[in-house]
Amino acid sequence: MDKKHIVVVEDDALQREVISEYLSRSGFDVSQAPDGASFRQLVHQRAIDLAIVDLHLPDADGFDLIRLLRETRRCGIIVLTANDDPTDRVVGLEVGADDFVVKPHPPRELLARVRSILRRLADAEVVTPPSLAAEPPAMDFGGWTLDIMVRGLRGPSAEQIDLTISEFALLKELLAHPGEVMERDQLMRNVFHRPWSYEDRSLDVLVARLRRKLEPAAGSMRIGSVRGTGYVLSGSILQ
Repeated sequence: MDKKHIVVVEDDALQREVISEYLSRSGFDVSQAPDGASFRQLVHQRAIDLAIVDLHLPDADGFDLIRLLRETRRCGIIVLTANDDPTDRVVGLEVGADDFVVKPHPPRELLARVRSILRRLADAEVVTPPSLAAEPPAMDFGGWTLDIMVRGLRGPSAEQIDLTISEFALLKELLAHPGEVMERDQLMRNVFHRPWSYEDRSLDVLVARLRRKLEPAAGSMRIGSVRGTGYVLSGSILQ
């Protein structure tokens, strides 16, 4: 099996080397980019399975690099920053990041998050013959279709809606339990593969992002909030 290609975009040379060496020793093919220019060059040269992007680079805004990836690549994205600023966290997730890591961080924690995202990406992209599939190749709800085999969402007017890895995992989880209130901790464990904490708004931001993608033609189908508990997909019945 080919090694997964990870790009570490970090202007701090020591930090970049430490992360890259640790991931390389963990079995990944790692490229380094000290700035936005070298990263953009890498994007056009090679396929990327996951990018670890520092938000504050000398020649680029990390948010712009995340947008570039979302427009051109289907890959995992982890935001890396020294500022534990809720605004950075929210904006990073809003523009398409899958996870957020604050420096300094234990290398093992970063590795666990890398593996978690790559696992979700692999699960979403695996193509299984329908006759052998353990789950249906598509899930229909309220005029929408979630294609499990290609990780795609098609709207009532046949429009294609692009989903990030995390958005796909969340919608798939909600669709598996229509009308059932899903607790935040359960969703966090199934989508992000970590327990929920009061300070962590990753799930709330992800739900808001998914709602906006469904809003234009959602009809009666909605992702409802249950105060103090979690979320529920209501107004739709799987066909």
